[in-house]
Amino acid sequence: MSKRSAISNLFILCSLIFIFMVPQQVFAHATLKMAEPAPDSELTDSPEKIVLTFDERLENELYSIKVFNEKGEMVVNGKPEMSKDQKFITQPLPDLPDGNYVISYSVISADGHPIKSSYVVSIGEETVFKRDINQQVLEKQESSAAVNVLKSSVRILFYMSMILTTGWIIWGAIHTLEKEMKPSFRQRAFRLQIALLITTVGLVFVQLSDLVDHWTLTEIGSVLTGTTVGLSLVASVLLSLLGLPLLLRFKWLDLIWVLAVMSAKSFNGHAAAFETEIRSMSLQLDVVHLLAAAIWAGGILYILAYWKKQREHVGQFLPFFSQVALISMLILILTGVSYTLIFLPELNYLLHALWGKLLLVKVGLVTLVFMIGALLRHSMKKKKEGSLSILVKIDFSVMVIILGIVGVLTHLNPLPENEPLDWKNEDQYIDFTTSISPKAPGYNHFKVTANAQKENLEIKRIELFLIYQDNLEIQPIQVPFSEIEQSRKVQFKINGSYLPIEGNWTAELRIIDSEDNEKVFHKDFIVY
Repeated sequence: MSKRSAISNLFILCSLIFIFMVPQQVFAHATLKMAEPAPDSELTDSPEKIVLTFDERLENELYSIKVFNEKGEMVVNGKPEMSKDQKFITQPLPDLPDGNYVISYSVISADGHPIKSSYVVSIGEETVFKRDINQQVLEKQESSAAVNVLKSSVRILFYMSMILTTGWIIWGAIHTLEKEMKPSFRQRAFRLQIALLITTVGLVFVQLSDLVDHWTLTEIGSVLTGTTVGLSLVASVLLSLLGLPLLLRFKWLDLIWVLAVMSAKSFNGHAAAFETEIRSMSLQLDVVHLLAAAIWAGGILYILAYWKKQREHVGQFLPFFSQVALISMLILILTGVSYTLIFLPELNYLLHALWGKLLLVKVGLVTLVFMIGALLRHSMKKKKEGSLSILVKIDFSVMVIILGIVGVLTHLNPLPENEPLDWKNEDQYIDFTTSISPKAPGYNHFKVTANAQKENLEIKRIELFLIYQDNLEIQPIQVPFSEIEQSRKVQFKINGSYLPIEGNWTAELRIIDSEDNEKVFHKDFIVY
């Protein structure tokens, strides 16, 4: 097998590993912060309106709130109103008859990700709550595993193409090429540009499929011209096309093109989701981060491309690249740390979300790159060409894996998702279920159902306290359940803002039976 074939197979293998390691679903950066009525609410009367509040700014296009009854019939599908700060949407409601209803919402976050989900509420004192009617709506909104893998693959390949193409162009602009190398350099640049154009067009189709419900010219036009992500996609396609006739003519134009491509990409991601005062800094950090990655990745590709036929030239290039690569990696670390601190309110969140876990893997791989770099410098001093060749190939493989991880990270939510608390406990005396939904800061639905298992034993009283562990000066918050008659089976429920702060909490449940015995149970949970 030739060296070129080996390198190609290595690239394909590393790409395939990440294509099939990507998650089956990606999540948006913005998340639902509060809903009125809250998920799992059991209401006595029909609410006047639905108000959904999100933790980040939304795009002012293609947002909706739909309401379905138990038969799956749409009973409300009017255009909701969006607030001036573009953080919450309101849908007025007609007088709804008693029953279970699925509230289904769809919005686009400012970083270009679609947010589509639904939840159940019940209306009427005699209505039996049916959470399972939400399942059919969720199934319609979810894509198949194969489709999700395909979408993730396109995103990863786009990111790899962008970094390698821009990195190749940067080195062509800042490094002097031998005269006989210029034709092959141009040929490889053209192939990289074609790959970038194809993957950019692929990204457009992938993101449009996530953002539009119907492939009509109206909806597509609304996304491409009325949203930040749409304008970013249009700019990316145009820059890819313009690069074909314009690049490698003037070095200053090449560098401007690289900056423009990276700037367009920055507006299609998490960096664009922040408020105005933070957004400028996050976008600049993103561009610098991308530049550093391109310089490192493009240099490795340059070495591999000319290792066989231009060994002397590559030998002269390696010491310079080694220094530049070290600076690039330091910049990557500094901008990456800054980026993480902007995204995450608490560093321990890294352990609770897939975004954080993949980031930690990336940190480990970057550490490996530093070790490889040290070995490369040692091999250069000792002039061990065999070792140099192996180390460069290993560095290239690690680079592909890192780019694959970053391709996934750009479409994952950095923050962990709040999920409803569903706490169950059974023993020989009492079994109970305690639920808090959506278990987010602010307004929530609280419910405790308990059964006495011992004969001649009844439940006299239940008390639920919420203890904030991050500041013990804050006294426990009691959820004020109404008094009910003593019975073997009891149910308490209430809606309210008894979880006001993000952080670590403990639910303390006290159950007093008819013999005045008190049992105390504890459950730790996190509100993000």
